[in-house]
Amino acid sequence: MSMPDPAPDASPPRRLLLLSADWQTRTLTLVSLQELGYAVLALPSLHLGVKAILAERVDPPLVLLDTKDDPRATPDQVQALRNLVPDAVMILIAEAWYRERYAPLAAQMQAFLVRPILMHDLVATVQRLLPPSATSE
Repeated sequence: MSMPDPAPDASPPRRLLLLSADWQTRTLTLVSLQELGYAVLALPSLHLGVKAILAERVDPPLVLLDTKDDPRATPDQVQALRNLVPDAVMILIAEAWYRERYAPLAAQMQAFLVRPILMHDLVATVQRLLPPSATSE
């Protein structure tokens, strides 16, 4: 008796990609989005997010990138991430004193938020740009 052919590799899951070196922001955002039904892959750096995309661990419909405390989240690297996932909705968060550094990228983002921000406002931005039902598989 022969074994059935294995199923073809499934496409990567359509999870939101949350990239934040700040563990408090990452944890609060992750929990807030999961409570609303979003599937989220949360990683502590832009570098690890790029690796996950390249390894096809995630095909994100939305990328939420917080640049706080991530030394690799330079404007050039943010641009490289944008080029890697051109169809994804992108939300970029920058600290107030780095606003000008990231401002040239704002036009390529669906949202450009400047710290300090309220969690409610961040979650509302995600909901506005990608309603929970849009991530259903």
